[in-house]
Amino acid sequence: MNYALLEKKLKLLPQSALDEIDSYVDYIFFKFASEESSKSVSQKKGFGCLKDIPCKMAPDFDEPLEEFAEYM
Repeated sequence: MNYALLEKKLKLLPQSALDEIDSYVDYIFFKFASEESSKSVSQKKGFGCLKDIPCKMAPDFDEPLEEFAEYM
């Protein structure tokens, strides 16, 4: 789509639609800026990537919950 055709279409829209388009264009700028920054800071992720994060599980983690007793 060329700019002249896009400009003609934009001139036909009401102000509320133009405000929405303005917000969407800002979102697109933000999206592409964040994609570019994430490409520059690429991290290799895979199995074991969270191994150093401290995590505790309750000893009764696998025990049945009282709330579901009527369904069992």
